Amino acid sequence: MSLLPDRRLPGAAALLLAALMPIPAPLRAQQDEARAVFERVSGSVVTVIGHAGDGRRGSQGSGVLLDATRIVTNCHVIRDAARIEVVSGPATHPARWTLQDPSRDLCLLETQQPAGRPAGLRDLSAVVPGERVHAVGNPLGFGLSVSSGLVTAFATLQGERVLLASAVLSPGSSGGGLFDAQGRLVGITTGALGPGQDLNIALPAGWARELSARGRPPVLVEPPPSPEPRWLERSQALEAAGAWQELEGLARDWVAAQPGAARARMALAAAQLQQGRTEAAEQAAREALRLDDRMAHAWHYLGVVLHQAGRTAQAEQAMDRALELLPASPGVHLARAGWRIGQRRFEEALAEAERALAIEPGDHRNWAILGDARSRLGLADEAIRAYRAAVRLNERDAASREALARLLAGGGKADAAHRALAERSGAQTDARTMVALGVADFNRQRYAVAEDAFRKAVTSSPGLAEGWEKLGMALARMKRDDEASSALDRALGLDPRLIEARIERAALRSRRGDRSGALADARLATESTGNDPRAWRSLATNAVAAGDATTALSAYHRLDTLGGSLTADLAAWGDLLGRTGRREEAQRVFDRAESDDPRNDGLLVNIAAFHGRSGALVRAQQYLERALAVAPRNVDALSSQGYLRILQGAAQEAVTILERAVAIDPERANAWINLGHAHLRNRNAGRAIAALEKGLTLAPESLDAHLYAAQAYLAAREPGRARRHSATVLARQPDLAPALSISILSHLMEGDAGGARPLYQRLRRLDPQAARQLRSQALAGGLTAASSLPE
Repeated sequence: MSLLPDRRLPGAAALLLAALMPIPAPLRAQQDEARAVFERVSGSVVTVIGHAGDGRRGSQGSGVLLDATRIVTNCHVIRDAARIEVVSGPATHPARWTLQDPSRDLCLLETQQPAGRPAGLRDLSAVVPGERVHAVGNPLGFGLSVSSGLVTAFATLQGERVLLASAVLSPGSSGGGLFDAQGRLVGITTGALGPGQDLNIALPAGWARELSARGRPPVLVEPPPSPEPRWLERSQALEAAGAWQELEGLARDWVAAQPGAARARMALAAAQLQQGRTEAAEQAAREALRLDDRMAHAWHYLGVVLHQAGRTAQAEQAMDRALELLPASPGVHLARAGWRIGQRRFEEALAEAERALAIEPGDHRNWAILGDARSRLGLADEAIRAYRAAVRLNERDAASREALARLLAGGGKADAAHRALAERSGAQTDARTMVALGVADFNRQRYAVAEDAFRKAVTSSPGLAEGWEKLGMALARMKRDDEASSALDRALGLDPRLIEARIERAALRSRRGDRSGALADARLATESTGNDPRAWRSLATNAVAAGDATTALSAYHRLDTLGGSLTADLAAWGDLLGRTGRREEAQRVFDRAESDDPRNDGLLVNIAAFHGRSGALVRAQQYLERALAVAPRNVDALSSQGYLRILQGAAQEAVTILERAVAIDPERANAWINLGHAHLRNRNAGRAIAALEKGLTLAPESLDAHLYAAQAYLAAREPGRARRHSATVLARQPDLAPALSISILSHLMEGDAGGARPLYQRLRRLDPQAARQLRSQALAGGLTAASSLPE
């Protein structure tokens, strides 16, 4: 089990790494104080949940009881909720929003039944800087927790005095309590200053007393206007489908709706070039550059257009400009590699292909062009390896498959050539025999050949449930998830008892973000066969992913009772026990696993995290060093090292470590996101974008990755993409000032003052000074549309 932080939970990335940082000697006493305060006040803090109008869970934050039935929280937690609940211990109570004080972001909720015990309040006048305080709330939705820090200063926001404290806050902490060492409420935790967690705002506790006098009933919020068409996503989908006429129509509508959108002109250029209208495509690309001459992709595309028109010198100049603006542009190197092959400059083609591959190793086209260059240089064996990589990444790459077959045949390997083409001939084979042949190939990880066998089986016998089951498994291994899902659905429709199909569909649903569906399939797997360890392992794994610790712990216990626990299972079980506070049980599980397999690097990393969370840093470091000694290529450990270097300000060293991590395992989202973060710290937006986009394909719900990507795209002068990522963040954290600022600037870069204005007004309400500063900086940067924004 990976011990890296789950990037789908913003801020969680630092959990293990923070534990490995040096701490002062008095930490034990501070931890004892925090524990005592938490035990004293946890009955006064509740979780506040806002449900959307369609019944879906929307916002989640915290609240503090003023008396048994009245709760104070931040207004931004419940502002858009159609229905509100508060959770206190095991009980959930419906709540009614009765009063609001919008200028202070404080709202009052009431429940019919007592929801806990009230907190004692302490006046702001008695609080002094340097005093230890403890924030209690429900960050990230995992349950109440405590973080400690100091009152660092007082600040004036909108004319009123508030506290600044260093206690760490995360999404979900809003509305929680900031308590002193005696458990008295000194403030309501509200938010962070900037994107970090180092300096956070708390509203004075005394303001809660004034709600009855200052508050007024809430008002209904008008529904937002219909969103702008998702131009970029629709254009990308049409381009991927090769629907060039439809893309041209969409691009023209986009240009009409947003005349200042350079990306719209790029879509138009792509459609026109693919339809053979080179002159029109050039005109559209140049118009995109007129609107934004720092758009690297527009220069790249202009180079392609010019080269196709035979103006090679100008094409090379355009490509040089694209690389100047975005050095990490694999498409430029890929295009040039093809040009050099056409010019018979094969050594140069090889160098360009290698550059493209270093930037984007997951694109089969880069491996294919590398194979072409190597083949033309007479490097047959190396070309074969490149073509094999291309085919593994894209089983439908017929050109690479045929080139591979030609090379194998040319080297006297006729059988291997036939296998590369995956062609079968002769009499019809029995369906079950084909399934058996496919299973043999599947077990050898020859998934494309296995797919061919399974397809022949279900073609000849459509009612054979096992054939559909095995076909779905093969497709899933090739990441063809839509096809795999269809095949597995067909298998389970024919026979709901198929254990492997049920487990495979659970894994597929989990990979696609359907946590509840994955958990449901895993439960059905255990019901179908109560004693199969694979089913209980699936239930445990999917329960962890769904945040259901109770079910996961029960499943791990059942798996162990059946005698099916592997070292990896014990490592995951111990980790979960530790994270849920059952440390003695966790230690027993870890001791047992370590006794059985003391050189299991995954286990050692988990034990390191276990000790790190408890402050036993020496032991944690020892286990981490043991893990790396056993497995120097352990990506979890390397990614953790890289992130630690970022925190220490050694971003370039972090890049070196993290590049090694992603080269070892390009499917680890955390490593890619950390690498993108490190490049961003080094002001290398192009490489940051490449790494972050890769990370987001693996962990699309990672909010910190979306925020980093938004920053990187803005730096690369790609406002549309920057806005897309910042919008994802704002959908979950609508008042996050950095995301608002990026969205505003992205509109201004496109000359779209109308799009920027409502976001700017929101930022002005949240932070007038930040809004004024953003406007000044935009004007200083030549974004003239900012002049229409109010000062």
